[in-house]
Amino acid sequence: MSNGKILAIDDERNIRRLIRNEFSFEGFEVITAASGEDGLRTFEREGFDAVLLDIKLPKMGGIQTLRSIKEAAPDAEVIIITGYGDVQSAVEAMKMGARDYITKPFKLDELLALVRQIIRERRAVGKDRTETGAALPADPGGAIRCPSPAMESVYRLMDRIAPTDHTVLIQGETGVGKDVLALQIHAASRRNDGPFVTLDCGLLTHNLAESELYGHRKGAFSGAAEAKTGLVEKSDKGTLFLDEIGNIDLELQKKFLRFLETQRFRRIGETREIAVDARIILATNMNLERAVKQGTMRMDLFYRMDVMQIQVPPLRDRIQDIEILARHFLNAAAPRYGAKTLSKEAMAQLTTYPWPGNIRELKSVINKAMIFADGDAIEPDDLPSHVAVRRNPSPRGPKTLEEMEKAHILSVLEETGGNQTRASEALGINRKTLYKKLHKYKLFS
Repeated sequence: MSNGKILAIDDERNIRRLIRNEFSFEGFEVITAASGEDGLRTFEREGFDAVLLDIKLPKMGGIQTLRSIKEAAPDAEVIIITGYGDVQSAVEAMKMGARDYITKPFKLDELLALVRQIIRERRAVGKDRTETGAALPADPGGAIRCPSPAMESVYRLMDRIAPTDHTVLIQGETGVGKDVLALQIHAASRRNDGPFVTLDCGLLTHNLAESELYGHRKGAFSGAAEAKTGLVEKSDKGTLFLDEIGNIDLELQKKFLRFLETQRFRRIGETREIAVDARIILATNMNLERAVKQGTMRMDLFYRMDVMQIQVPPLRDRIQDIEILARHFLNAAAPRYGAKTLSKEAMAQLTTYPWPGNIRELKSVINKAMIFADGDAIEPDDLPSHVAVRRNPSPRGPKTLEEMEKAHILSVLEETGGNQTRASEALGINRKTLYKKLHKYKLFS
């Protein structure tokens, strides 16, 4: 199954190519159009999960195209792409029903995160363009159960926790599949008929995060042209999944703690409290105990979140899972790239690679290898160079995990000519995570 079907309408060929290539690599089906007229005809002919629409188009402009799309499908999810000098038009588009806007030059990982958020919400409330019922989000691991003993322990704990209404904290490195586990908990709970609402807290500023969580009344702050229902309210009788919860600031942590304790909240700009009945699942790649000691995480919030904890091990610690996951991704990508197998030599390369980007990186590597493979089988030469080159450990080589990670990042940066966008893609992590690691290891000033 595709991660989602995207329509990109932009008169710039380079932008269309960039979106098509990057979203295809991430498992999306992408169709592009060079004009508003072509885009509208394509939209009316086929179903899409999200539309990326340039505000500046020849002839039929972006605003007119948006108006026609919303007339044809009022619940269509449209993201406006605009230049810095045309933000006012984007605000006008938001008033007409556009979901959000992003300014050029945009960051691909932020655009990807926004599209994934839209698709998760649509599928959680039964608005998937092709299917009804529960569907997987744009996930790094799929809903398969991995065979390693480490993951069997995780599944046993998940099966015990799922039927309860306890708050769950899922911890693990970026890319291990925390979002997939959260959805599996929801699907196995008594709330599986209710909504599964998600928010990535790592991509939002304080004001945006508070508005997304709790909503706001019209005129509550500059730019609040319409009232907004928050995700907390949308999750009533269902599950609210907050990813990267460790990134919210101390002020918002205080408000969130009160919500966890009372299941009541106020929209921004209102005094009336609203009660909801939602199960809360939280996820983070941070060491929260360390964050408490450093003063970036409230101790009372940490103890309130840490009722039920699931620790997801990294892929390098469960080599037994690599083969089943790789074959799962091969099968999932077969409708797009054709059926292929993995040679024994290629599989050997996959099982000896350390996977700093975990399952998300493995999925990206498999998709790219399927594109480059000429025959029916993927060979070592079809794998990205940083994976295909077998590295024999040297007696003088790095010993600790952090030293290994630092050496690996340096190697990938060297292979990509210092291009951080390409390096983050090769590592299976977003630009923000790579930036933090570069600072952590003092790889640039």
